[in-house]
Amino acid sequence: MGTRVDSPPPTSIVLVNTTPYFSPDFTTAQGRFRAAVTARQGRLDVLKLAARGPRGEELSIDVGWFGAAAPLRVLIHSSGLHGVEGFAGSAIQLRCLDEIMPALPDDAAIVIVHVLNPYGMAWLRRVNENNVDLNRNFRAANDNGVDLESDYLKLDSFLNPQSPPRFDLFYVQAIWLMLKYGMPALRQAVAGGQFIRAKGLFYGGKQMEEGPSLFQDYLEKRLRSAKRLVAIDVHTGLGSYGDYRLLVDATQDRVRANQTMREAFGERVRLLDRQGIAYRVRGGQPEMYYRLLPKAEVYFAGQEFGTFHALRVLAALRAENRWHHYGAGTLDHPCKRRLLEAFCPGDERWRAAVLQQGQDMFVRACALVSEQ
Repeated sequence: MGTRVDSPPPTSIVLVNTTPYFSPDFTTAQGRFRAAVTARQGRLDVLKLAARGPRGEELSIDVGWFGAAAPLRVLIHSSGLHGVEGFAGSAIQLRCLDEIMPALPDDAAIVIVHVLNPYGMAWLRRVNENNVDLNRNFRAANDNGVDLESDYLKLDSFLNPQSPPRFDLFYVQAIWLMLKYGMPALRQAVAGGQFIRAKGLFYGGKQMEEGPSLFQDYLEKRLRSAKRLVAIDVHTGLGSYGDYRLLVDATQDRVRANQTMREAFGERVRLLDRQGIAYRVRGGQPEMYYRLLPKAEVYFAGQEFGTFHALRVLAALRAENRWHHYGAGTLDHPCKRRLLEAFCPGDERWRAAVLQQGQDMFVRACALVSEQ
C-alpha cells in the first residue's frame, strides 16, 4: 500500500524485448526456468506441493543451485512469495540466467528460488491455496500475532465484503478512512498481517503452510555451514511506478547489516517500518533466515518495484478476494486481469525497468557475497 507517483520509469532505462522473460502464465515461466537452469549447468531441485493449478497440473517450488554444495557464503534470490507478483521476479531470474551468472569463490553458491507461491501465480492470486499471505506465515512457533488484530477488525467490513465483487463506493469509503486514521496507521492496520479472518485479506494462517515449510526444511539441510547469507526477495506493488526500493529490517540488532547493505546497494535501502511506503510485517520471510542462521552474517532485503496508487492495488486485491470466496473463483473474471495488471503492468517501459534494475541488484548482491 504505497504512495502514488505517476511519473514513468526512470529515463535511463534501455528498452528491450521483454517477451522472452515475462511469461504469460506460471506453467510457461516454470518451463523456461527449468530449461535455463539446465542450460547453465545448475542443479535443479523440485519441491512438489499438494496444491494444483487451474488445469489440474502439478505445482512446485523450483530451485536452481549453482556453486558449492555446502557453501560458506551464499546468495538466495527468490521470487513469487506473493503469487501474482511472481511474474516480475521470474522475469528477472530468467534474464539473469540468460545473460549473467557471475563467477563466485569456491566456497560460495548462488541459489535462485523460482516462485515460492506457485498456486498464487497460477491462479492469479496473491495468497496460497488456503488464502494465506505467505509473507505473514514465517512466524516463530510461539507467536500467534493476536496483538495485531484489533485495528484490522475495525476495517473488516470494508476490506472483506461477503459478496461477489460489485460497485460499492470503494474509493469514497477508502478516502474517508484515510482521513479518519491517517495513511501510515491505516496502511499498518490493513497490511501488517492478521490471524483471525481466514477469508480476509493479509491472513497469516494458523500454522506454517506447506510451501514455506518445505522451503525452510530445504534450506536448513543445505545452509548449515553458511557464515554469510545475502537474500533478495522480489516483490511488486509498493512505491513509485517502475522504480524500486530495498526494504530491510528496522530492528536495532540489524543496524550493522543495514549499514553494510547501504554501502553495497546505495540510498534505495529503506527501513521496513511505518514510515515511507512500507509497514511492519509479522511473520515475514526474513524471520526464517534469522532463525536458521543465528550466528551468520545475514543481509536480507525485499526488492519492491512500484506499480500504481495504493488504493488501486487494494481495490484489485479486495475484488479478487471476493470473487474467490463468494463467486466462481475462475480465471476468466475481469478482476483477475485487473489484479495481474496491478502487480505486473503490461507497459513495456515498466517491464524493461524491472529487468534492468533487477539484474543490477542481482550483480550487486553477488559482489556482496564474494567480498572478503
